[in-house]
Amino acid sequence: MTPLTNTDIQHQTPSRHSASSECTIEGSATVALKVGCFRVDPSSTTGKRFYLFQMIILPFIPIAALIVQNCCTMVSVALANRDAMAINKQIKLTAEVVELLTTLQFERGQVAYYIFTDGNRTSLNSIFKETNEKISLCWGNWNEVFKGDKHFQRHMDHFRQNLTRSDDSALREMNWYNIANEYVLDQLSEIIRETSVSGVWRFLIAYKNIICAVENFSIATVYGLYYFGRGQLGLESFSMFVRYDSLAQDYLTATQHFSLVIYEEYQRFQANIPLFENITVRRLEIYSNEPRKSDFHIAEEYHATVSLFLAELRRYQEKIHSLISEKMYWDMNHASHQQAVAIVILVMVLTISPVIIFFVRNATQTIQTFAGTLITRTLELKCEKRKSDRLLFQMLPPPVVKQLKQQRQVPAESFESVTIYFSDIVCFTELSAVSSPMQIVTMLNTLYRLFDFRIQKYDVYKVETIGDAYMVVSGLPQRNGNRHSGEIATMSLDLLHGVRHFVIPHRPGEKLQIRIGINTGPCVAGVVGTTMPRYCLFGDTINTASRMESTGEAMRIHISQKTKDSLDLLGGYHIQCREPMEVKGKGMMNTYWLLGKEDSFISSCEEDFIHIEKAPDFLQIIGQD
Repeated sequence: MTPLTNTDIQHQTPSRHSASSECTIEGSATVALKVGCFRVDPSSTTGKRFYLFQMIILPFIPIAALIVQNCCTMVSVALANRDAMAINKQIKLTAEVVELLTTLQFERGQVAYYIFTDGNRTSLNSIFKETNEKISLCWGNWNEVFKGDKHFQRHMDHFRQNLTRSDDSALREMNWYNIANEYVLDQLSEIIRETSVSGVWRFLIAYKNIICAVENFSIATVYGLYYFGRGQLGLESFSMFVRYDSLAQDYLTATQHFSLVIYEEYQRFQANIPLFENITVRRLEIYSNEPRKSDFHIAEEYHATVSLFLAELRRYQEKIHSLISEKMYWDMNHASHQQAVAIVILVMVLTISPVIIFFVRNATQTIQTFAGTLITRTLELKCEKRKSDRLLFQMLPPPVVKQLKQQRQVPAESFESVTIYFSDIVCFTELSAVSSPMQIVTMLNTLYRLFDFRIQKYDVYKVETIGDAYMVVSGLPQRNGNRHSGEIATMSLDLLHGVRHFVIPHRPGEKLQIRIGINTGPCVAGVVGTTMPRYCLFGDTINTASRMESTGEAMRIHISQKTKDSLDLLGGYHIQCREPMEVKGKGMMNTYWLLGKEDSFISSCEEDFIHIEKAPDFLQIIGQD
């Protein structure tokens, strides 16, 4: 057999540094994680920053989305509020236009009353003055064609100065008011068209219809006054009366179709129409257009009744305007409320967001700290587990340890052929008598460390040490064929060589001597005990090996016949026959001395003593923490 080299011995000998390195390397490997396309170590500074950034970004995404959503909502609400205010301004402007239109309608009615009845010119002057004031007050606010009222005012003054009561020119002169009011209605239509995108467009259309109805009723009234003041309408004038009266009825009827609220108001207006039955009678008379005498009294009565009817229409018109104003007021309040809510939510989000991010950051750092501590504890636990495993491997064979760790029952196993080694110290009792217990322990510890180091080079298993007895076996628990006798024989020669150079620590002048006995044969091995389980060997082979040791001589290797036969098969060993001797319990036996081995390599004792100065393996394992 070729002994292992010094390099092999060093590889088989664990050290404190190597064990610690293994723990550190494995601990580092356990925390290396793959995240997506990147490899990130959460325990590293970069990994911690990466995960902290990730944890901050995750809640920030919905927060940012909420901020953007609220900003968009606030902008849309602000635009809606601005539009509502602009529409409200347009509606106020519409009210001013309607006031001017009403003033012109009233002036037209009074002028018609003056022309077609014997009215007083003085009363007209006060009406003209009131109309001029109204034009000066509101014309420039809405008229985009004429930047002032001067041009329109000149036309009005020229018309008023040329008023006549002749039948030929009267109706033609009254057409000026129709043109002026038509222009005002066009301006009103433009204002309503600009607000048609709002939620009040139905109300505005109904409002325009009632204004047109009032205008057409006012024009029809002029022809009615002409009929009762002059006695008959010409064909053209009659057709104009029918046209304007029909338009007025159509516009009035159309107002009820745009809103349920307006329809209810229209029903209330219709309920008051029976009060104006006289108008219906006079309308039928005008539609008949039969020649009659001029009757200023009837004309005055007709004018007064129509004025009341138009006043009722204007109250209906004002009610629709009030509905529009209420709707716009509600829209502006709703828009302002939504804007305030959006601002409050935005402020809350902007205020709470840093707090959320702060808590997320603290929670992440706490988790990272805990994870770091957990990693450290896990690594320490693995190192301790490795230490305990190595200690367990020092006590039991590795295959047995693996079965025990798997919580499996370890059955006793029979081996057909193994070689047993026994040795003890010569005169150990006398040496113990003259030495202190601590000196004996130190000596045995030094000797066994020498043995333990040397046997690592061979395929053997150290069974146990009891006092000065040292027991080794080869061929179990791992079977090695017929090599077991050669492994034990070479190991025995190596140990004997080492003992020759061993110096007793507390008695340097004395040499230590040992007896060695070897036997080959079958045996049974198994784990015995539960509190402190031991791997024990049973069988006559063990007893014979013990007898070989006890009947041997100092510094000699005593082997049995079976061992000698096994070594002969291997060859290369020097063996000397010993005289047959009586062995207790065995009778006469042929035994032999193992003297040496051909081409044997024995490591130097200086190298052995360098290694035995180191702490034992189990102390190295315990001291690694």
